Amino acid sequence: MKENLEADCMRRLQQGEADALALLMRRHYDNLYNYGCRFTKDSRLIKDCIQEVFISLWQRRETASNILSPKYYLLRAIKNKIIKTLHKNEQLITEQIDGEYNFFYEFSIEKMIIEKQISDDKARKLKRTLSLLSKRQKEIIYLKFYQHLDHGQIAELMNLSSQSVYNLLHEAIQKLRNLWYSELAH
Repeated sequence: MKENLEADCMRRLQQGEADALALLMRRHYDNLYNYGCRFTKDSRLIKDCIQEVFISLWQRRETASNILSPKYYLLRAIKNKIIKTLHKNEQLITEQIDGEYNFFYEFSIEKMIIEKQISDDKARKLKRTLSLLSKRQKEIIYLKFYQHLDHGQIAELMNLSSQSVYNLLHEAIQKLRNLWYSELAH
């Protein structure tokens, strides 16, 4: 059902119906903003980039039929736009080389669940454990479990091979598991 709605929306967008663009904006704006916050804390820059992504989509609406997953397309577009803008504005930290970039994520949902279900001590240990993940591991956990992207979409979004996605996800989960059990032992 959801896929049919998305396909219909893309068809209407391609035909030049502005309300289809408005619908896409309403459905995906929060996700795009939240994902953008993982790369920069500059709210104005994120909002400008989201606006530019939708303007670009409208300008290229004739090719909208090539977009099979609007959510994936928009996530990839916002990531690329923000990183390009940050590079252009020279806001990236100089230590970021080899395609590395900041990926901010506070696992606030987990923290809320944990605070309701277990002691503050375990919540503190979990936060410490999650902070020990690498930037790429945090990003892959976010894309897989919070944005519900499949491995192929994650591979394209992070410029990795499918096998690298499986490996990185496995390593991240394994590291979380090992760190969590070592934290509980203390």
